[in-house]
Amino acid sequence: MEAVSRRPHKGRALSHTLLRLLGATLLFLAVALVLIGPDIMSRSTLTAALLAIVCSGTMYGLGMARNQRNTQVLIERAYSTHLEELSQRLRNMAYRDAVTGLYNHRYFREQLAHEIERSVRYAQPLSLILLDMNNFKEINDRYGHFMGDRFLGLVGEVIDKQIRASDVGARYGGDEFVIILPSPSREEAEATGEKLMAAVANCAAMTATGENVQLGISFGVGTCPYDAKTPSELIEHADGLLYQAKARRKNGRSRGVA
Repeated sequence: MEAVSRRPHKGRALSHTLLRLLGATLLFLAVALVLIGPDIMSRSTLTAALLAIVCSGTMYGLGMARNQRNTQVLIERAYSTHLEELSQRLRNMAYRDAVTGLYNHRYFREQLAHEIERSVRYAQPLSLILLDMNNFKEINDRYGHFMGDRFLGLVGEVIDKQIRASDVGARYGGDEFVIILPSPSREEAEATGEKLMAAVANCAAMTATGENVQLGISFGVGTCPYDAKTPSELIEHADGLLYQAKARRKNGRSRGVA
């Protein structure tokens, strides 16, 4: 489709070029006749040559004007495209977390309010997974905040790769992450949490000294409208189950379920 749409532009550019060449050729011939043969040409021939000069000059001028208009159109299109790309970059800067690459807390809040409204209105389930990194304070204290940010980035990459395109993964704050899952049941959301927990556990991170650090997460799940019908209530419900899961982690069970 794109190749077809470009043909008319090429055809117009070619016609403008030919128009300028024809005008320049006629102008050259007419001027040559006037300069080299004023004595041997009749008055009518001389008049015709002068008319040819005027016509050829006009044709050349029209060709140049059209070419300038086309150039202006191309410049305006390029400028419009640049503005769209700049707007998209600014939007990403406003809604993306710089450390993890996921959406930030602001975007999460906006999307959660929208999705809960849709869930309540159409009686469709909406699940929320709240995740927390295990022992992150100890990791920061031992390896420093630079390595802590690196580990946060690794967890963010795992989340981004594991969730669906329709899901919204965000950094909630500190070492906490959150995922909005439109339409899945509580069981499906819990299965997603288990999958993420296993994926992070398989993601060993290496420090600057070459030491491998085993990462881990715990999670809690809340589902609207069964557990809550407002953003604050849903977050509070998932957060309570998250802390229960962290308390049970010593026994090898990290699921956050009701």
